[in-house]
Amino acid sequence: MAEEVNTDTDSFNQDFTTATRWEVFCARLEEIIHDWKLPYKKQSAGKLPLNALSVNDWETKEELVTYDGMELKVTLYTVKLASDKQDDLSPESGRRMSVDVAERAIIEKSSLLSINSECPAFVDLMSLENNWCTLDEKSNLNIHPLARWYGLRQFVVISTVGGATINENQRRILLSSIHLAIGETNISVPVFVQALKFQQHVYSGVCEQENTRVTFDIVHLAQTHPSCKYLSGILDMFKEKVPYEYKIPGTVSVRFTYNLKKFPESAFVLKRKFPFSDRQDDVVEIRSNTILPFGVSVDPVRELVLYCKWLEVAENVVMDSRNYSDFDPMLSQTWSFRLHYEAVPNSFMRECLFEFLQQCDSTRTLADLIGAEYAYSATSEIASRDDSNPLERLTVSKISKLTTSVLSAALSGESSQAKKSMKKGKPLEGPLKDEQLMAMLYFLFPDAQDNSANSYKMPTTDNFDPLRIKSAFDDSLVHRLSTMLALCGTYLGGLRAIAQLWIEFAQEMRYRIERSIFISGIAEGFPDPRTCLLHQKLQMLNICINRRRIREGNLSHAMANSNQRNMDSRSDESDDEFFDCDAANEDDGSEPAKEYLPWNKPEGRLSKLNDMKLIDSDEYLYVPITQEPVPKTEDQLEDDAEILLKLGPESELRTQIMSASLLSDMESFKAANPNGKLEDFIRWYSPRDWIEDDITKTDDSSSSEDNNQPRKGRLSSRMLIPGNTWQTVWNTAKPVPARRQRRLFDDTREAEKVLHFLETRNIGQIVQLTIVPLYHASILRVKEESAKFSSIIPNFEQSMEKLLTMCCRLSREAWVVHTTSAKGNSRQKWENMLTEITNMEYMVVKCYSVIRKLYPNAENLGADENNILKTLLSGHEVQLDEGAFGMLSQQILRLFTEVKRTQSEQTQDLDNIPITLPDPVEKEFTLRVCGQTTHAIGTGGPQFMRVILKPEEFRVCGAFSHDIKFF
Repeated sequence: MAEEVNTDTDSFNQDFTTATRWEVFCARLEEIIHDWKLPYKKQSAGKLPLNALSVNDWETKEELVTYDGMELKVTLYTVKLASDKQDDLSPESGRRMSVDVAERAIIEKSSLLSINSECPAFVDLMSLENNWCTLDEKSNLNIHPLARWYGLRQFVVISTVGGATINENQRRILLSSIHLAIGETNISVPVFVQALKFQQHVYSGVCEQENTRVTFDIVHLAQTHPSCKYLSGILDMFKEKVPYEYKIPGTVSVRFTYNLKKFPESAFVLKRKFPFSDRQDDVVEIRSNTILPFGVSVDPVRELVLYCKWLEVAENVVMDSRNYSDFDPMLSQTWSFRLHYEAVPNSFMRECLFEFLQQCDSTRTLADLIGAEYAYSATSEIASRDDSNPLERLTVSKISKLTTSVLSAALSGESSQAKKSMKKGKPLEGPLKDEQLMAMLYFLFPDAQDNSANSYKMPTTDNFDPLRIKSAFDDSLVHRLSTMLALCGTYLGGLRAIAQLWIEFAQEMRYRIERSIFISGIAEGFPDPRTCLLHQKLQMLNICINRRRIREGNLSHAMANSNQRNMDSRSDESDDEFFDCDAANEDDGSEPAKEYLPWNKPEGRLSKLNDMKLIDSDEYLYVPITQEPVPKTEDQLEDDAEILLKLGPESELRTQIMSASLLSDMESFKAANPNGKLEDFIRWYSPRDWIEDDITKTDDSSSSEDNNQPRKGRLSSRMLIPGNTWQTVWNTAKPVPARRQRRLFDDTREAEKVLHFLETRNIGQIVQLTIVPLYHASILRVKEESAKFSSIIPNFEQSMEKLLTMCCRLSREAWVVHTTSAKGNSRQKWENMLTEITNMEYMVVKCYSVIRKLYPNAENLGADENNILKTLLSGHEVQLDEGAFGMLSQQILRLFTEVKRTQSEQTQDLDNIPITLPDPVEKEFTLRVCGQTTHAIGTGGPQFMRVILKPEEFRVCGAFSHDIKFF
């Protein structure tokens, strides 16, 4: 007996205070609801603005829970509404769909009679504005299907992690947990549970407010039941689900959708065309901004979607069955349409720029690509030349010439003979034919032709802002060369074509240096550090040409050689070249001539300095003739700074380098003013370092007498520091005029440095030199092409400003190819910018395509047409207020008729073909009812059902309410 008692006692040893897995899940769900503060944050129950769910962004919160070994995800979806933008239709168009007055009165009456108006979910179900919220491209991708089908502004979804399937038993248990959590937390937010596969988007949910509970269910089938293909069968199904009868009839909203995916006659397809092509069908007028191809080879408009709508029609006044239907799309007064576009394709300009950018890290040299033809015997070149200047023998080109005889003949007006001489020469072996290369070179150097149509135009403040992109002015030689190199690299032969054109360009630079022919298409003046390095190098060559012309007295080439030989025969023991200036040693007659010793005779005087006299002499102070400033390119300045940094502040060589120009000016000053002192030099060279003594004037006569006397003063404190650079250089300076000084700027040597720089670039370095002007030219091309569409392209000004800002920033960054950082390397940044350029190029093509389809015969578009185009390009839906009878509606019908004629292979005119629409690809019926019931219970909750009919899909989204207090 004792054993039996003990056994009975053990059977009651279970601890009923331990929570089960289901209770733990329910508690966790309630905890998440409280963490999100859903019971305390009550949303406003007012009506949402039209299209608010698709225009505004959505905010999501996620939490992970586990039940029965299954990992679940609880997600809260909330639309972010801005109170100051409640009345906006969309950020682009601001257009509202029109609703008839009678239909608007019906929905207003329904809202007044609806119960539980404080529940946002109930209001959303009955809201007319949420009939169809998919109005733009963005909503199709980001908005949850439950928001589209039910029009809910906030809801919670419980789904599996990783796409697992919830079976029927698990779904029922989760729904019971939801009921318990809603009852314990007293929230009015709908909560859904995912069912079946994730791709099917089938959900079950519940929402409670006081005594009303709304149950959400979705049915998804592959085929439509014959009884549900028309409104009559759908109404029967809806009435069967409604628990009680209402005093007012239900309302029906209907939308038929028509798709047009083919545009036989209005398709906008471009063919890739570019200049300098050897194919006759690709002949393009060679202009400065048409070198790079522009456009895409596919029609950017993928499909046109037309919607025919009937808004909030009473169920007892319409008929839609198998034998008869009141829903004739041609009689619908509410039409709207939108355009779907292709994903951004590989555009022509992107293809060209991308292929060129890929060679930025290539180490292939010009000799590797061209081969043995790149080098030739220098002695044979010297023997073939008619000049005998030994200095010019040092600058013999190592690149075989192709355009030497051509351009020389062209500059002398012998164009026909130039073409003949070109054929006689032996060109470089490359993919570019002689005719192509000649056209390219004449385009790069239009001054080689008489009356060329491609002459360069100097920049203006409108099209050249040196403070922005570090490039060159529009349509400059650098721009033309960059775009032609990209064209060669993509379409005309690849790397060998790039090498061939670059070699000819470098050779032309050498030829112009040797013949003192200015390089056109380059800004005047010293190398501008606000421009790209290649432009600075070419500016340096022009300066060298100018200095050489000055030295040679602007003589012809033959006379210049003779003059140069005379200069070389001077009795000078130094091997250095000297700066040749015209001396102005004669006095101007304002003072009596003074006798000077032969070794102390003044030389190199330019003019008097404002009747100023020397301090310890009655002689006038003369401004000396000095050497011109030394121009330097950006890389030379960086090299000089690096050298000075390595030498250190105490280095004597550093002091000599920094004071070279100062020494030249001091020597010129001593030669012009033999009796001058350091104080006199400071008074002319750095007046701020000369402090004059204050002199009190007694009367006018004394003032006039003192004006001819040297003023008294002293040097500044920094000039009095013992051993300072100014005193040291002054003590070492000798009285040597500028014409006999060693040149600070050796134009022959500097020109050879630039030529050597150009001739020794490899492919990667060529790309890096020209990538900035290439992108600059592409931006200008996009801006030019899009100028006519600036009023319809969304955010046009902001997009162009973004492009300019990106290019400006990248053009000033050091090019780094192999190193990577958190922000990426330079190549990645240029590729990112190329994406932005492609988007703008594609937007321009879309403008052409849309206008061709909708307004084929319009020359000038008005404000209304521009607003419509801007809305379509933004991806939004456009309302056609006149239904099927407007001009734009008629054009859309003609597009559908074109397809109909093509499919039926009819040859008659469009006017003889009946203008009708094909069968809809989608039918959507939305049924609602709410208000007073015929029973004694008073008002009933909202009843909602949306039916979507497609050829291969049938979906029913129902939300039916009932009173949980009495039923």
